[in-house]
Amino acid sequence: MQVKGTRILYSTMSQPQVSALITYALGGWDLSVAGDLLLQGVIFAQTAHYFTLYHSDLLALRLFVAGLLLFTTLKSMQMIAILWTQNVTHFTDVRGATMLFATNWLGQINLGFGASISFYIQIFMCQRLWSLSKNIYVVIVLVTMFTFSLAAAWAVVILTFNNRLSSATWISVHFGVVLGGDLLLCGSMAFFLLKHSKHVLPQTAGMLNAILKLTIQSAMPGAICAMITVIASQTGDRSVLAKPSTTISIIASNVLPKLYALSAMWTLNSRRTILLSRSTGQNTSSEGPSGGRRTGASGARALELGDLGKGQHIQVRTHVQTTHHTDDEANRTHAERKAQEMDDIEASSTENSLRQFR
Repeated sequence: MQVKGTRILYSTMSQPQVSALITYALGGWDLSVAGDLLLQGVIFAQTAHYFTLYHSDLLALRLFVAGLLLFTTLKSMQMIAILWTQNVTHFTDVRGATMLFATNWLGQINLGFGASISFYIQIFMCQRLWSLSKNIYVVIVLVTMFTFSLAAAWAVVILTFNNRLSSATWISVHFGVVLGGDLLLCGSMAFFLLKHSKHVLPQTAGMLNAILKLTIQSAMPGAICAMITVIASQTGDRSVLAKPSTTISIIASNVLPKLYALSAMWTLNSRRTILLSRSTGQNTSSEGPSGGRRTGASGARALELGDLGKGQHIQVRTHVQTTHHTDDEANRTHAERKAQEMDDIEASSTENSLRQFR
């Protein structure tokens, strides 16, 4: 279908049909811009939180966060420009405002730009999966799926720039592949986290279970949003633009990249909480049966990811009560040696597990 034919169709619309377009099409864009700006504000706060607490992270990770902030900010600027063009430039031209996605470059690049941001974050998640699993086959499948979804999105952009609106199939392919990739990525992360938790100390297993819970919680909003977009895009008569599913599809597709960004920042900013909660949970009294192991404030600071990011070893301080009874000297020496061995084993296991999530 050509854009010219669509304009002729618009010219024959009745007033109720035009009102429906304002409600379901233009209203959907207004709501999606509002949602985009709301989520961008949260991203600003999360980014500031990250650079405040994780100043010693690896340079590559800090550059990733800076790039994510740049791309999402540009996306919000694009959405504001679309809102201005729709509501100000075409204030008295409802049909022109509705056709922005096919006639104005700001609307034409919208799907491709959002897909590029999603791809940027998806590759980061694939890198995390590779660090955890070292399974090249799963990672290759995921990268292939995400690359294909990106290509499908830009195929839609190319079709609209060539005045062709017959791109509904490619839109469905894009969001369908994104949904499948999200589910596979989340499932793979959960599988390998559970696999690793069976071969570590109980304290480290608890931490990995916390990371598993975080992975599922952070991935759920994006997966649900992609699923809603797929369902909404396949609901109703595709030749009818003014319908409720159009509003849902517009909103879900526009906020999806920001939900991915929030997922990435949520994961990065939760590492310190998980590490500190594990450190607090293993504190014991110096008079307890564990031989007096304790971790003070300096120990908690040593467990922050900033220290781990620089490759420093986790240090666990051990306090052993002393006595002047010479008969117990041999037993005390043996107890000290065993406690030190346990500390070394635990520190090594914890460091190796955490290093996979840098």
